[in-house]
Amino acid sequence: MKRLSILIVVLLVAALAMSACATPTAAPAATVAAATTAAPAAAGATVAATEAAKPDIVIGNLQDESGGMKALSIVLTYAAQMKIDEINAAGGINGRKIKMITYDTQSDVNQAINAYHRLVEQDKAVAVFGPPVSNIGIALAPVAEELKVPIVGLFMDDNAIIQPNGNPWTYMFLGQDSAAIQGKTIAAYTINELKAKKIAVLYNLQNSYSVALANAFDSLVMAQGGTIVDQETYTTTDKDFHAQLTKMKAANPDAIYFPSYPVEIPLIYEQAYELGITIPMIGSNSVPPTGLAPQTDPAATTNTFYPYGINPTDPQLADWSAKYKALYNADPIAQSYSGADAFGILVQAITACGDTVTSECITQQVSEVKDYQGFQGKITMSPTKHQPDSLPMAIMTIANGAPKFVEFYTPEGPVK
Repeated sequence: MKRLSILIVVLLVAALAMSACATPTAAPAATVAAATTAAPAAAGATVAATEAAKPDIVIGNLQDESGGMKALSIVLTYAAQMKIDEINAAGGINGRKIKMITYDTQSDVNQAINAYHRLVEQDKAVAVFGPPVSNIGIALAPVAEELKVPIVGLFMDDNAIIQPNGNPWTYMFLGQDSAAIQGKTIAAYTINELKAKKIAVLYNLQNSYSVALANAFDSLVMAQGGTIVDQETYTTTDKDFHAQLTKMKAANPDAIYFPSYPVEIPLIYEQAYELGITIPMIGSNSVPPTGLAPQTDPAATTNTFYPYGINPTDPQLADWSAKYKALYNADPIAQSYSGADAFGILVQAITACGDTVTSECITQQVSEVKDYQGFQGKITMSPTKHQPDSLPMAIMTIANGAPKFVEFYTPEGPVK
């Protein structure tokens, strides 16, 4: 047995020696290619894995998707999603994709506060895109001060961004003109261009947006020598405004100002028309889309004026408008554009933070925004008011049930 083992070992050594001396055969081309590219491919896979490993940038989205501001709130989500899709298709921000998590506030302050907590504490959102609802913005302001995650939105009441002591809420930012600017702008137009000196005002006393607009309007009218001849109020659940409008008509005003939400606007138009009120009806930036035909008889809106964030006939808006309509089968409204601006400011701030995307960095960058080229114009964020330095507003009227641009205006007068 020992001799057999030795023989086997000798034969194996001889076979290996012969194999080493043999001429090698060519490997198949595919095998050669695989061998020469194996190392670079592995390196590329490592880079791809590294990029893929970068976490998403989570942005919260609080919108009133089933409440009274649904018509205006949903378009903000649309505008934000368009920007997100564009950014993610191009590889994200510094290699990180944006992930937007949306919660429906349902026009409820408590729902909004709870959703903000979820976004910050569970979803780890580094910033939040806020709704066009002032009551909710005001309620969120002190909560944001505690949780320290910035909110950029369209809540127009100055109380949503300015504290009672006059300082700005640290983490609250507005992406359009405030109620104070909008109310004064349409008041100046009413006094100067419509020559209305005696004005009646109808507003929702439970809605901070409506109250803020009415207060701003009243202050400028009286400062310009005008008179508020009647002031009527209603509540959020009211649907019948005949009593208030009848009193207002009896006061014989030159115009009626009604800063209202979309659900109320067509009812007020129709009921004023039923009562034979033909004087100018002055509205808010919430008039479209529900204040227009076919929801409202065009005859009821033939003598109305309202402030708007953009001139919808501006040819510079055409490309974005066409893309929006193709995606959502609807024409964009002013809030689509101002929402796109607000979200764009947020994106610019995130980009400026580079690889260190934190809520604190985003907050600082938003507060320092200067000359951001938006649809509403060049936006510079006021560091003391956390809103754009006053932007001119488009004065709109309605002709044959369709919006029509008149001119750009500010509280100081027309913009030439």
